[in-house]
Amino acid sequence: MMSFSGLSPADPQYVRDLGDGLRLRWSRAEDAEELARLECEVFLNRPTEPLNQPLAWHVRELLSDSHPLMGSGDFALVEDRRGGGNRVVACACLWRQFWDYEDVRLLVGRPELVISDPDYRHRGLIRALFGLLHARSEAEGALVQAITGIPYFYRQFGYEYALELDGYLTLPVALIPPAPDDGREPVRLRDATLEDLPAIMALYEARRQQGELAVSTPISEKWWRYQLTHWQDCRTGEHWHVQVMDSEREDFLGFLVMPTMRWRSAVPVMHCFEVVPGVDLFWLLPPVLRAILARGRQMPVRREPAEIDHLRFYLSTEHPIRAALLRLPNRYGEPLAVRSSRPYAWYVRVPDLAVFLRRVAPVLEHRLARSPLAGYSGKLSLHFYGRELLLHFQAGQLERVQELKPAFDYEQADAAFPPQAFLPLLFGYRSLDELSYAFPDIEVKPTAEMLLQTLFPKRPSWATPLG
Repeated sequence: MMSFSGLSPADPQYVRDLGDGLRLRWSRAEDAEELARLECEVFLNRPTEPLNQPLAWHVRELLSDSHPLMGSGDFALVEDRRGGGNRVVACACLWRQFWDYEDVRLLVGRPELVISDPDYRHRGLIRALFGLLHARSEAEGALVQAITGIPYFYRQFGYEYALELDGYLTLPVALIPPAPDDGREPVRLRDATLEDLPAIMALYEARRQQGELAVSTPISEKWWRYQLTHWQDCRTGEHWHVQVMDSEREDFLGFLVMPTMRWRSAVPVMHCFEVVPGVDLFWLLPPVLRAILARGRQMPVRREPAEIDHLRFYLSTEHPIRAALLRLPNRYGEPLAVRSSRPYAWYVRVPDLAVFLRRVAPVLEHRLARSPLAGYSGKLSLHFYGRELLLHFQAGQLERVQELKPAFDYEQADAAFPPQAFLPLLFGYRSLDELSYAFPDIEVKPTAEMLLQTLFPKRPSWATPLG
């Protein structure tokens, strides 16, 4: 196959010669087994671990053209053609989901399953893969790319930590309040069915609309339906096992999500744990904790089987269940010995900040309208040490976002930011004061400070990762 140098990197037929027998291209359905081999051999915590077979099954599912987030042509890969073979030595795939920036919906491209053979590292292969992923994502209209990746690494490719990613609470099972003497539980867990889908979706949406979230994840009926109909056949551990809470008098008290496998000695509850309004959480939680533990004992173990010693809840900082768990009394009437982890964060990349700001202009205008700066007219110049954006406001409307080339001296701008340091402000993850404290090279003129704080306030988010 020749190199199609005239094609866009987003094109399925794009091929690029990287030298030394290495070739960069997009996947095809027939690559499934070779991609599964690489992922299960290399994606390990330690080289001595057994092959990661659940991940191999997951790769095959992703390439089956039935998965909601991607298709068989969405792996970028590097293959070594020396010796007459086509051995894949590095790969990454592109998922799609949506975020709502307040009430503006954004397509988000998600690089995932990023891996390279240890013998081929430090050759720029991951950078080449990300070039393809970014090109396709941007060609599809995504203004944002995001990844839930390992520390530091993705900063090399234009990403910055800019949104909270669920921390977790760890609850020792020995301290779960005991069941009633008669053994009758007031609340139970059962597998969600398609009949529960309207109630699940309505409750999730109601929770998402609370709290003026800066960013949240809309979840389509297609995603929920896929999880409800596929989890029983899942061998990967990646599916959502959606479970409904009910009682003798109420068919639907809420729902929660668990994976289909547990890891070692922990039973996880992932991302969603939603309860209908008006339910006493201190009444509901003890029987639900006991039911989660019972479910965990039935789950297959993904790695290193061990006796269950704790439950782990991955919930956002603002989640009401998190607050209730921290105050729930144990069997001795004292607060549960719950350990709280520091939340991690999403890496976020915005390839064209001017385009992004134009897209979210309605949000910025709404924030202005509800502030002491309502009806603001004027300009805001943002310098990024090499380029500059000029935001033109007229009567509270963002009329134009202009990129200045070459950029003027940063001392003449209203505010100056290291390029990636602006993203935590843009997504409400950090306040202007917090960023200014952390980055000495952020400079803001007093006349611009109130405007920036109004346009980009610190806000909680609930960016649920799908997949």
